[in-house]
Amino acid sequence: MATVIITSNLENEIRDIRALEAKIKELDEMKKEKEALVKSVMDETGLEVMKVGVYTVRFTNIVRNNFNTSAFKKKYLELYNAFIKQSNYRKFEIV
Repeated sequence: MATVIITSNLENEIRDIRALEAKIKELDEMKKEKEALVKSVMDETGLEVMKVGVYTVRFTNIVRNNFNTSAFKKKYLELYNAFIKQSNYRKFEIV
């Protein structure tokens, strides 16, 4: 694989992508803080559903059954290998 050095507007685009990633991270942290505040109010009051103005907020317990792939693979390796499906994808990253 060859590395191509391009110095046109792509460098500005990449710089913009990095700035947007930083802003997204900042906004995500702010969102998590605000969610934590609402969740703590709901926990303290023992509510799973709360009506706040025009909004309905739900903070409910969910039970989900997950398949333990690693235990299955360990116990039934041949069967596990028979059902493996290979997939390909492209990964984009800026380093």
